[in-house]
Amino acid sequence: MENDEYYDVDSILAEYTKIPCIFQHTIGAQVNLTGDETEVPKGTRLEMPFWLSKALLQLTVEDQETLIQMELPKAFGNRVRNALDASPMSVDYRLLCPFFYIFGHKLLEVVEVPELATVLESSFKIRLRGIMNYSQSGVSSMGQDFLQRLDETEKELFKSGQESSSQLRQWYSQKLLLLNNHTIK
Repeated sequence: MENDEYYDVDSILAEYTKIPCIFQHTIGAQVNLTGDETEVPKGTRLEMPFWLSKALLQLTVEDQETLIQMELPKAFGNRVRNALDASPMSVDYRLLCPFFYIFGHKLLEVVEVPELATVLESSFKIRLRGIMNYSQSGVSSMGQDFLQRLDETEKELFKSGQESSSQLRQWYSQKLLLLNNHTIK
C-alpha cells in the first residue's frame, strides 16, 4: 500500500479481497495461516486476502523461488474480461468485487496480464459516459438497474456528477434571477 493510500478506507477494504494462491513449498505447522497447526503441503490452493498474499509473494525460498503463486480471481478471469469486452455496461461490478477498479489496479502491480489493463481502461471509459449521463439527467428505471451494478469508485463518480449538476442548476437559476432583476428596473 502506498503512503497516500495509508488512510484511504476504500484502498484498505480493496486489499481484503481474497485471491487464490498455490503454495510452491510445504509450510510447517507453526506458520500455518489457518491456525489449525497442521502442515500445509506443497501445491495446496488457498484463498487469502490480497494484502497477505502480496506480502507472501515477496518471500523467496530455496533457488529464489517464491513461496506462493498467485492466480487471478474469478472477478478478473477470462469470462469476465470477455463480458467486459462485449458489453461493459451490463456487468455487475458490485457482485464481482465491490472495489473492482481499485483492486484491479492493485492486482496489476503484482500479476502480468497485459489484456487486463486494456480491458479495465476501456470498460471504465465506456461506463463513465453512462454514469455521467445518468448523474446529469436523472435516473430512469433502466438507469436505476445500471446504478445497482456500480462499484464503489463508480458510485463516488456518480455522486460527484449529481453534485456538479445540482451546483450548475443553482448557479444558472441565480444568474437568471439577477438577469430578471436587472431587466425589470
